[in-house]
Amino acid sequence: KDGNDGNVFPDQEQLFQFLRRLKEVFDVCDEDADGFIRVEHLVDLGLQFGQRDEVKKLTRYLDPNAHGKINFKDFCHGVFAIKGKKCHSSASVISGEEQFEDYGEGEDVDFTPSSPYLGSSLPSSAGQTPQKMRQLYNSELLDVYCSQCCKKVNLLNDLEARLRNLKANSPNRKISSTAFGRQLFQANHNVFGSSQGSSTEDLFTDSIDSCDLDITEKVSYLEKKVTELESDSLANGDLKSKLKQENTQLVHRVHELEEQVKDAETRADQTLEEEMRRHREAYSKMDRDRNTEIELLSNRVMQLEEENGEMKLNVCRLKSQTEKLDQEKQKMTDKLEDTSLRLKDEMDLYRKMMDKLWHNRHEFQKEKEAMQELIDDLRRELDHLQLFKLEMEHPGKGRGLSEYNAKTREIELEHEVKRLKQENHKLRDQNDDLNAQILSLSLYEAKNLFACHTKAQCLAAEIDNASRDELVEALKEQEEINFRLRQYMDKIILAILDHNPSILEIKS
Repeated sequence: KDGNDGNVFPDQEQLFQFLRRLKEVFDVCDEDADGFIRVEHLVDLGLQFGQRDEVKKLTRYLDPNAHGKINFKDFCHGVFAIKGKKCHSSASVISGEEQFEDYGEGEDVDFTPSSPYLGSSLPSSAGQTPQKMRQLYNSELLDVYCSQCCKKVNLLNDLEARLRNLKANSPNRKISSTAFGRQLFQANHNVFGSSQGSSTEDLFTDSIDSCDLDITEKVSYLEKKVTELESDSLANGDLKSKLKQENTQLVHRVHELEEQVKDAETRADQTLEEEMRRHREAYSKMDRDRNTEIELLSNRVMQLEEENGEMKLNVCRLKSQTEKLDQEKQKMTDKLEDTSLRLKDEMDLYRKMMDKLWHNRHEFQKEKEAMQELIDDLRRELDHLQLFKLEMEHPGKGRGLSEYNAKTREIELEHEVKRLKQENHKLRDQNDDLNAQILSLSLYEAKNLFACHTKAQCLAAEIDNASRDELVEALKEQEEINFRLRQYMDKIILAILDHNPSILEIKS
């Protein structure tokens, strides 16, 4: 913060105050509390209080290698580079900070620089052990310790001894509080090594006021840490003994498996020999069976030759029987032809009945087509009336529409004439077919006169046996059926008269 453009600060106290403020700024920007500032977060903060160009220039100084994150060492280097402070004292402070950060990257995460038990500034000497302080300060400064502090110092010595034992016995080799204090004090000593003894004594005197509280906190923390390390040591010992026991069991298991493998190999050899012996016996048996089968097949061949001679005699006998069967077949064929003629007569009768049914369906279809034509005529008449109405309302437009509709009407009439000619031709063919069917039906009715006589007798018998109400109801139903048939025939005749009256003409 000093405005002097020289390469050094006026004294080490101002340099330390400057570094402590830098540490406070670094902690504020370290949002994850992991010892690093993300460049993106720093840029976002800078844009809220400055210009973009200034922020980019600042990030180039703080992160020259573009790693994306900044530690405290790079942060201090960047600030000193911006201010132009590259003196020996700043280099020593940065080196002390580098040692401080390198120590924080060890395995024991509880002794990182961001831990709340280390304090917020570097000059705090409350965490130093009494042995180190006696080496660096004179006895007059140690007289300020009270009796309570001496008790806590003794407790710290006891905890350090327990930590040394755990460090010697622990497989993880975590760092002890003594080593941590040694490195922390070494960093402070590097910063203030070039200053005078009086400034060091003043700094120590100022820090003694908070010694009692810091020692109490560190004692409780170290007790907790020692308990955890002892628990870890016991757990590791149990795990080691358990692993030894499991290893012993596995060795015994391996020996057992090796013996089982040897037994299995022996059994496999015995099984192989047994299988080879059994296969040899099976092969000899198959050879004997094959020879026996060959003998049986030879005997079978001789037997088949004898049967072949007998079959030749049977063939001659079967030929004579075949000739007799052919004669019987001819007789059956004649009978089949007679039956076919009778079946043909029955099929003709069935076809006539189907033709009659088709005739009825055809008449119904013609009636339907006549109704459709009537609907088309009415639709065309409606269109004509609409055109006439339009022509009356708009004489200028109606003339062009009338000409267009006249042409359209002419084309439709031509198509209608063609369609009517085709229908007329079809109707003539149908008329000829119907005449042929009438002739065949007349012959069929002549054959059934005798059957009608018997049916009339049966009907007379039913009338005699039926009651008066049943007769009246039957007559009403018959009259209704006759009335419907009469209406249907009238409609058909009207449709024929409207469309093709030549069908009803009587040909001479």
